[in-house]
Amino acid sequence: MSILDRFRLDGQAALITGGGAGIGAGIARAFAEAGADVAIVARSAAALESVKADVEALGRKCVVIPLDVTQRGAPKAIAEAALAGLGRVTILVNNVGGLGGTDVIHGAMDMPEDVFRDQIDVNLTSVLLMTQAAAPLMADGGSIINMSSIMGFKPAGGSAGYIAAKAAMNNLTVMQAQELAPRIRVNGIAPGPILTEALKGPLNLKTEEDYTRLAKEWGVWVERLGTPEDVAAMSVLLASKAGTFITGQTFIVAGGM
Repeated sequence: MSILDRFRLDGQAALITGGGAGIGAGIARAFAEAGADVAIVARSAAALESVKADVEALGRKCVVIPLDVTQRGAPKAIAEAALAGLGRVTILVNNVGGLGGTDVIHGAMDMPEDVFRDQIDVNLTSVLLMTQAAAPLMADGGSIINMSSIMGFKPAGGSAGYIAAKAAMNNLTVMQAQELAPRIRVNGIAPGPILTEALKGPLNLKTEEDYTRLAKEWGVWVERLGTPEDVAAMSVLLASKAGTFITGQTFIVAGGM
């Protein structure tokens, strides 16, 4: 097997939460290009159908699961739907996350309790419950990827619940890796500022000048914002045979930030 062949995902079946847009959609397309079938999860069925069309255009199977991972019972239903639709699950990407339904960035001292709980649920509890639901179905072993954030390492004026959840996720990733080894590898990715709608809205980013300014203000050494493809490339590494000696790690993908 050549070194490039080790990055292929032929025969793999990936379940990706938050797969309707942004980083999750980028990972779905990248996995399909590398040879995997995918099941994608999001609350918006319309967004999922758009990504599905791209995946199928690459010749891969795509199952859409329009559910909210934070709803009681949803993780088990999602995992079972992926297994039924794809026939197997070998990769889980816990990508869903965000500000808990608000575009307002709250600091620690002005964070409403309900918003804090929502941010913990979507960014942390969902990772625990989705892994508990999917890992037992990964009969052939595989790889789990938890989507953290640079904010989990370097808080810089972000929303307190989001930051707390991502920092906790980094340690949860280590625990999951220890408990699921050697059958399943578990790693995390901590992106820096990635140019998606989820970033543009809260920070009111509209122009190329805004993007460059933010990158410089946040100390991104390469002086640009990241793209979903930047994160997807790391995801392919961690999910593929190229990453079989990597587990329990969270990798910062942030242009030097």
